Amino acid sequence: MLFMYIHTHTPENCIANKPDDMKKMASKMQEDAKKAGIKVIGSYVANHEHTNYVIFETGDLAALEKGLLPMTLRGTARLIPIITMDQTIAMFE
Repeated sequence: MLFMYIHTHTPENCIANKPDDMKKMASKMQEDAKKAGIKVIGSYVANHEHTNYVIFETGDLAALEKGLLPMTLRGTARLIPIITMDQTIAMFE
């Protein structure tokens, strides 16, 4: 399944203020995702909004939730199951 993760935080909680911490957290999250069989489809940032958007593919929601916990604790997060446009079109054919 595909999931859209949307994470927003305050400027005061922005990890970009600590580049070394940001690199460590990103690296650890990527390692953990790979070990759990979670694929990162794309990762995007709206810097001035302090918002991150990440699309994941996984069949293990519990592993995804566990991997996202460090980020989720730093702000407000939403994890939304999504499908592709092709899948949506096929539903109406």
